[in-house]
Amino acid sequence: MQVGQSILVCDVGGGTTDFTLVGIRAGATGLRFDRLAVGDGEGFIMVIDTADWSIDKDFRATARGPIWALDFSGDGTDILAAGLEPTVYAWPLDTMEPYSPMAGVAPSFLRDPDTMENGERQFARKCSICHTLTEGTARRAGPSLYRLFGRQAGSLGDYTYSDALDGSDIVWSPETIDALFDQGPEHYVPGTKMPMQRITGPDDRADLIDYLRRATVSQE
Repeated sequence: MQVGQSILVCDVGGGTTDFTLVGIRAGATGLRFDRLAVGDGEGFIMVIDTADWSIDKDFRATARGPIWALDFSGDGTDILAAGLEPTVYAWPLDTMEPYSPMAGVAPSFLRDPDTMENGERQFARKCSICHTLTEGTARRAGPSLYRLFGRQAGSLGDYTYSDALDGSDIVWSPETIDALFDQGPEHYVPGTKMPMQRITGPDDRADLIDYLRRATVSQE
């Protein structure tokens, strides 16, 4: 470890990932942890002064959570944060006045749910954080749903599947998708990486499936 470095601790499990960021500074007797920052699932960052372990800052850092990227600037004066939107925010720790965010547009999963039909709303709530509807994974946690229907599970070449899905004989159809969300992924495909995402209402599942059938087809 060296002065000026940051250590990012990732706690992964149970379908969530928590980030804790520690800044390293020079102390009277050697290296010390100067500031500690924690990003949560709602887009907030808590900064703790390790001199007395008091809360120094507690603020919303992104337009909508969770915090998925966190770092201190090289000189330790700013904290950088990013979440769902394609934007990186720089927060000066002394003034807490935000810099202008990097250019980007709000994707569909950041829209007001009240403006969506029910199937799209179910997708936004249950699927959109991990999956895209277009070709390619777009650096998401899950594979693309592009051309989902009729596709064998675990068959996309640009995604690393769990052993449970790699080589699976499941073919995605209205029936198998309904069973996936009715039973829950961990029951329908034991050992899957997909977190608990049940949809208990039959009408909600039907609306999601109808939306996916329209949204995942090729637009060519």
